[in-house]
Amino acid sequence: MVMTPQLQQAIHLLMLAKLDLREEILQETQINPLLELEEEGDWEDSVPESSIDHLPADSENRETVPEEETNPDPLMSWDYSLHEDMDDSGLYQEERSIREDPESDFSYEKVLAAPTTLEDHLIWQISFREMSPVEKELAHFLIGNINEDGYLAVSEEEIPESLRTDPEMFPRVLSWIQECDPPGVGARNLRECLMIQARMLHLEKTVVWSVLESHLDEFMEMKYKGIARALSVSVEDIQEAGKIIRKLEPKPGRPYFRDMAMPISPDVRFYDAGHGEIRVGLNEEGVPRLRIQSAYKSLLKTMEKKDKTREYIEEKLRSAMWFMKSIEQRKKTILRVAEAILRHQEDFFRRGPLGLKPLVLKTIAQDLGLHESTISRVTNQKYAETPFGIVELKFFFSGGLPSQSGSEHSSVSVREKIRDMVHGESKSAPLTDQEIMNRLGKEGIVIARRTVAKYRMELDIPPVNKRKQERAV
Repeated sequence: MVMTPQLQQAIHLLMLAKLDLREEILQETQINPLLELEEEGDWEDSVPESSIDHLPADSENRETVPEEETNPDPLMSWDYSLHEDMDDSGLYQEERSIREDPESDFSYEKVLAAPTTLEDHLIWQISFREMSPVEKELAHFLIGNINEDGYLAVSEEEIPESLRTDPEMFPRVLSWIQECDPPGVGARNLRECLMIQARMLHLEKTVVWSVLESHLDEFMEMKYKGIARALSVSVEDIQEAGKIIRKLEPKPGRPYFRDMAMPISPDVRFYDAGHGEIRVGLNEEGVPRLRIQSAYKSLLKTMEKKDKTREYIEEKLRSAMWFMKSIEQRKKTILRVAEAILRHQEDFFRRGPLGLKPLVLKTIAQDLGLHESTISRVTNQKYAETPFGIVELKFFFSGGLPSQSGSEHSSVSVREKIRDMVHGESKSAPLTDQEIMNRLGKEGIVIARRTVAKYRMELDIPPVNKRKQERAV
């Protein structure tokens, strides 16, 4: 089953960040002459949500209404049903039929937006593999020690002894990570990174493989003649292999790290409603409101049903109403997800980050009767204003760090533990990242030293030597 353009548009709008949504709305007003921006104070002239609930879909998707009906020209009443295509849970019926139809080739998950960080992306992929608890701990440890370029930044000797009980487990788990996307991730050096990518392209028996395996240094120095002699091939063969090698990614992790320096306008606001009650509401500031130009209603009354201009206006009207309804559905879905987050993370809004609990998308999806991929779209690039600052909705879904007891700790609460440890450390002997890792380990939290360093930097805490120097002044 193929998604209709209307469903594709609804999914597209749901995925957009607030700033991008504004641009999309402005662009749509340029494309569709029936749409116009609503001026502030003109709420009475806009098309109310109740009237958006009634719009006919295209003729091939709906039965024709007989002319004997009481309202022979439904277009003239501006009373079209769009809710026929949405069920009470807010899900599009097409979405439901797609994922419930076993014969369908379409996978809704394929449209899922990629996670924002490399670490999230890898943990998500590795979670689909069957692993023992200790293998899972090791996988999380190794992923936590993959740097921004996508390379493994820890040696086998640096792995905690509790995760080195089986000498074959490290290469096995690492190979699983190296099979993940992006190609080349988890490599320990450039040669291994490029060879992983070459293997995925099935180039093991080619000149490309031989160059990477034995002559990468010479290749980087462009010593093509020497490589050709060593491999008993022509210089042209080396040059052709070079064209392929240069298309490989030497830093597979870099596409997952981007700067977010733009000012953020939250999509929702969590606030204290008094008497200890926390509530959440939409923040629609910065999002233009739309309405249908009423002049077209009068114009349609004067036109014959088979008039080409009328057909054009009818099509643009359908498109405009779908667009407006998709925006309304986007608002409702974001608010429903935010309300569900509040139910699960109420301690956060009372205690701050230490009150944050591990939470996965599936939990919210089950609560709301929505698909997990829908929750992912809602939480990606959507922001919330809280008593403790503005955060991305994904913030509330910290998957947690594994513990020795089998439970999980929210990564945000672990950051707060690190902050508290540093604030309470000795001025003359501040804690190293290794010591922080050991202390967390005593609390049953399995965490990599590099992850400690990453969390520390995210908290704007200088390394131990700088903290010692600053306090000595």
